[in-house]
Formats: sequence, C-alpha cells, structure tokens
Amino acid sequence: MDLIFLKLLNMSIAAGWLICAVLLLRPFLKKAPKRIFCVLWGIAAVRLVCPISLIAPFSLIPSSEVLDPHVVQYAQKPTVNTGVLFLNRALNPLIIQSFAPVPGASANPLHIWVYIAGIVWAIGAVLLLGYGVFRYIRLCIGVREAVPFVWSAASRDTVSNSHPFSVREGVPCTQSEAHSQADVSIRRNLWLCDAVTSPFILGLLKPRIYLPSGISEMELRYVIAHEQVHLQRKDHWRKLLGYFLLSVYWFHPLVWAAYLLFCRDLELACDEDVIRGFDLAERKAYANALVSCGMQRRMVLACPLAFGEIDIKERVDTVLHYRAPALWKTAAAAACCIVLAVCFLTNPPVSKFSGSRTGNESEFIMEFQKLNTADSQELTLEAGDVLHAVIAIDDGRIAVTIRKGNEIVYENREMISSDTFDFEIAESGVYTVEVSGEHARGSVRFVRELS
Repeated sequence: MDLIFLKLLNMSIAAGWLICAVLLLRPFLKKAPKRIFCVLWGIAAVRLVCPISLIAPFSLIPSSEVLDPHVVQYAQKPTVNTGVLFLNRALNPLIIQSFAPVPGASANPLHIWVYIAGIVWAIGAVLLLGYGVFRYIRLCIGVREAVPFVWSAASRDTVSNSHPFSVREGVPCTQSEAHSQADVSIRRNLWLCDAVTSPFILGLLKPRIYLPSGISEMELRYVIAHEQVHLQRKDHWRKLLGYFLLSVYWFHPLVWAAYLLFCRDLELACDEDVIRGFDLAERKAYANALVSCGMQRRMVLACPLAFGEIDIKERVDTVLHYRAPALWKTAAAAACCIVLAVCFLTNPPVSKFSGSRTGNESEFIMEFQKLNTADSQELTLEAGDVLHAVIAIDDGRIAVTIRKGNEIVYENREMISSDTFDFEIAESGVYTVEVSGEHARGSVRFVRELS
C-alpha cells in the first residue's frame, strides 16, 4: 500500500506543476474557444493517469520522483528531491530533524508515516468513490417513476422549426433531417419525472435526459440542444473520469481545483457549441432557459454522473456577450495546448554527471552541478600520511567509501551536509576513494598531506 501511495504522490506532484501552468494560462485564453480549456484539463488527466512518461530535455517538470521509495524505507537521513534547489534546502533539514531514526529502531519513522498515510489515502478514496456510487443509486431511485417524453407535433415543430441547427454541433440540416433526428435520437432519450427540478443526464452506456414535468416547450428546445451536445461530446464519460481521478488524488488540493474548474469549463464549452449559430434574440432566450432551469441545481459533487451547475450569472453573461473567436486566437490557443503537452507530459532527463573532475596519485577533486553516478580514484599513500577531505554539498546526498584492496577502511553512505575530515593512513599502499551521488550538487576534494 505504501509503495502505491508513494507512486501516486510522486505522480500528483508532477501533475501539480502542469495544473499550475494551466491556471496561469487561463487569464490569457479568455478569448479562446471554451473547449480549449477542456483540452487543457484532458492533458492534466493524462499526466495523472499515465505512470510512465517520455524523457525530454525540454521538460518543465522539475523532478519526476520527489520521494524515492528506497530513501523512504532505508535512509538514515531521509531527504526529498523537488528539483528546485531552494525548496530542497528548506525542506530537507526539517525532514531529517523530524524523521531521522533513533539508534536501534526497527523501522524508519518516515516509512511508518508513509505507510499510515497510504492507509488513510485508501480509506479516503474508497469513501469518495462510495459516495459517488451512493449518489448515483439515489438518483436512479429518485427517477424510477420517470416516463418517456411524449413527443407531440407542437413540441416537434418548436424544436425542429425554430432551431437553426441540428442536434449535431453547429451543422446545418434540412427540415427532414431535423425531424428524423428528433424521432430517432431525442425522443428515445427524453424522460419526464415529477421529482426532477432541473434537467440532467444520467447513465453511461445508455444515458437518458431527465426533464421536469412542467418544462415549457420553449425551454425544451434549448434544454434538448444543450444536453444533446453533452451526449455527442461524451461529457458524461469525461466527468466520470474526472470524478474518478478526484477520488484517487483526493489528498491533492490542486486536483480539487482542477476538477471544479473542469466542471465549469465543461458547461461553458457546451453552451458555446449550442449558441454558435444563434443571433442575439436566440441567445437571450437561451439565457432565460438557463435561469429558469438552473436555479435549484447544486450538483457539482452531489451527483458526479449527472451534470452539475456552475454560476448561472457567469454563464448568462458569457452567452449574451458571445463573439466567435478569431481564427488566429484559436490557432494560438491550440499551439499553447501543444507546447503545454510537450513540456509537461515529459520527464526531465536524469543527468549522470555535469561538472569537472581531476585526479592523480595524490589528489581527487570533483566539482559538479549534478552527480547521479559513482566515480573513483586510486591514491598512493604512505603510512603516516593524512588524507584531507573537504565535502561541500549544496543539494542531494553523497556517499564516500575508502578502500584498501577489498577492505573498507572508511565509509559514510549518507552525507547530506558539508563536512571536513582527516583520515590518517596506517599502512602504505594504494587506496581507492569512491564518491557516489543522488541528485547531488556541490564538490569533493581529497588531497594527500605528507607526513
């Protein structure tokens, strides 16, 4: 359980950078088509779903694995690698102070806390998924008395004659095509129920549109157009995936923000598709239908498989002031989506070594911006010599081992802070100094001082 939670935690942190980028982009994309925002949230969903990402030098994710499972389980001085230097410097001393194991302890304290957090995560995910199932079943019970909508000639004429478009998004159709679609598609999905106060879609494989019994014919026209666009865009499946990801990543506040904004953008994008060919009078009528049908809807989380309401005032304002986006704005928004996907759906390469190195029989010096490998140098030392070591660590962790043949004469596997020491040579011979690092940044200097 703890390994699963650690994997999800690392994935959520990486996705958090993408969500932050989407939030920063939103103000600059106000004039873009609303469906662009749904595409952006789809990119964020891909980051949350896929456990494996491509490696690319242009990735803007600072670190794909903030918490290393091996460090969590076994490190005497556990640290994190956020990929941001000042965050590492701020967090790691606190983590070491809080979770360093006491001598003789049978388990790493950080590992214990992660294990407990994994159990809490599983309970929370089950509760949230269970809540969604409960609300779905409750809604199904609430509409069990629903009856198929009786399609009168007047109602059919109201929809087909007055609607300039078919129920397909923005595609002009002939009178006969509109009647055919109404007969085959709409009539089959419409249901009336006295318990329903506002229209919504319920169901996955065979979704139905549930309507209040007292809905007027004019409202019916716009409700059908709106809900049919939802069905054609498969928004009921999109929202189900969104709620599932929210249940899995419930511990991440940015995922909550993304889900709520996703629900909002889903409705705005649907409105935009419906009113694309409307004139001002029709947009006003559509806005009136929103106000009339949306006053009692509060279902963003209460019904994850139906369509919740967002701020009616915002939707009405958007509808009344709708202007078709310019082609260049649409192209620019699409380019933003591509750049965002390329930069945030990839992981940064893990550089083995970046820096400089010098070494001979009497010294071993390394300065590095990144060290994720091991390097060694053979030094010829005489009895009585002193090997002077200066370790400077700006980030990450370093391990130092000194061997004479196969015998380890000095070892420190977890150096996370700068240190200086002198190692006295008791026996002449060739000594091997090995330095390895994990996301390390700094320098090491081993110099022979003659006796």
